Amino acid sequence: MCLLVSLFLFSCNNEEEINLGNNFYYIPFQEIVFDVTTFSGNGIYRLENNEKIPVLLSDIDNYEYNSDFIVVKQNFDIEQTSRLIENMMFLPKTYFTYDKKYLDLNENYLAKLDESENNSIYSKKFTSELIENTSSIQKMKANKENYYIIEKKELKINGPLSKSEFKEMKKNLDINLKV
Repeated sequence: MCLLVSLFLFSCNNEEEINLGNNFYYIPFQEIVFDVTTFSGNGIYRLENNEKIPVLLSDIDNYEYNSDFIVVKQNFDIEQTSRLIENMMFLPKTYFTYDKKYLDLNENYLAKLDESENNSIYSKKFTSELIENTSSIQKMKANKENYYIIEKKELKINGPLSKSEFKEMKKNLDINLKV
């Protein structure tokens, strides 16, 4: 019995979601999210109309924020990104909701989604092809280490950026946050 209780205690993550302002939240790995979606990464989402809309995908290495901006360093995780996108496309509104304002996926390819195909083979194949046909995800994959600047008041996501692009944009926007 003690072993079972110990295993349970070590398998749960009690970290809370962190409110970053203007309805943006950092979500650490959460056991309940994994149980519902099999997504086990962290990320940043926006809460709109009680829906959690992913804005930045796994794996968030570091972030800082103030009243105007959120700056983020991401070590891109293709496996968790695939799981999250698959969940948004094939289990919409179960936990996360896709919104093209925040996540730049290939809209032309998304138009090919056959919603009558409701099986795991199709969903994995479609998700894989969508990722391969989405330039922003290919840039994340190529960079591996990506940077973002979220302009909270304008609801604008700048990124994925290389380190040099990030430094230049921080300078231009007069941002003193560090990641």
